[in-house]
Amino acid sequence: MSDALLSVSRLCAGYGERPAVADISFSLHRGEILCLVGESGCGKTTVLRSLLCAPGVRWLSGEIALKDAELSALPGKARRSLCSQRLGVVFQSPEAAFNPIRSYRRQFVETLKSHGIFNPATFDRQVEQAFARVELKDWRRVLNACPYALSGGMNQRVALALAMLLGQDILLGDELTSALDATIQLSVAKELKKLRDDGVAQIIVTHHLALAGFLADRIGVMYAGRLVELGRAGDVLRHPCHPYTVSLIEAVPGLEDAVPTGLPGSPSLSGPQKVGCEFMERCLRARPDCAARIYALERAGDGHFAACNAGKGDGS
Repeated sequence: MSDALLSVSRLCAGYGERPAVADISFSLHRGEILCLVGESGCGKTTVLRSLLCAPGVRWLSGEIALKDAELSALPGKARRSLCSQRLGVVFQSPEAAFNPIRSYRRQFVETLKSHGIFNPATFDRQVEQAFARVELKDWRRVLNACPYALSGGMNQRVALALAMLLGQDILLGDELTSALDATIQLSVAKELKKLRDDGVAQIIVTHHLALAGFLADRIGVMYAGRLVELGRAGDVLRHPCHPYTVSLIEAVPGLEDAVPTGLPGSPSLSGPQKVGCEFMERCLRARPDCAARIYALERAGDGHFAACNAGKGDGS
């Protein structure tokens, strides 16, 4: 039996009959951070929503297992209960997860009670410590405030503090540093690494390749609803194999005067295709046989997999 906290095998999911993501396979172990990167619309958030059994997302095929529990084998209520026990989440728009006109104190208490871990004797001290970890020093004022009264960045940090308090096995983060100032981003990123060192596994969705390089043990690159490259962070960023990964890295602006290469065209919004490489229309290395290529992640190195090796050697 696998010792993975989470195992995803050939997941195909969407918002109707047509899949938004397909052939998604990976595992996640205790104390590991996996970052999913790629352009908007590539399916990163759909993967997270599928793991959460979120309303509106439909599993079309594949398997998701939390430790030894296969989610598709459970009835809906038991499935959602197990996900809430083991999976914490911080959304890209955390204010949407809170009632905007109820105090954080009231919402924190209700959430902790629903998980059976509320202790009135230690509550204030626990909140103070969690808020301090995300650079919210005026903890009492923030706790008694309502979400509408705070900035997006502060709401983001409050949501992360609540996830810390819940203490679940796995934390899912959807662009959870996108609304933060650069210095606060660094502070939050360091706290995420401390959570990893405490054994909390994480899947972090981000557009920020530098953040992924700082945080991740492994990086998964997504395009048009599929994983096109997966491997250790250093291998993916320094020795990318898929042309899309190469293009993403070349498009990152630096502090020097050099203008980044950029990536012409727009990503496909039609989701994964049965035949052919979805990236070929934008790929400078495309060949005629790419139109008939069947998707498969192939070994590109030790623990490193890619759906194409036309970019191998670039970025080193």
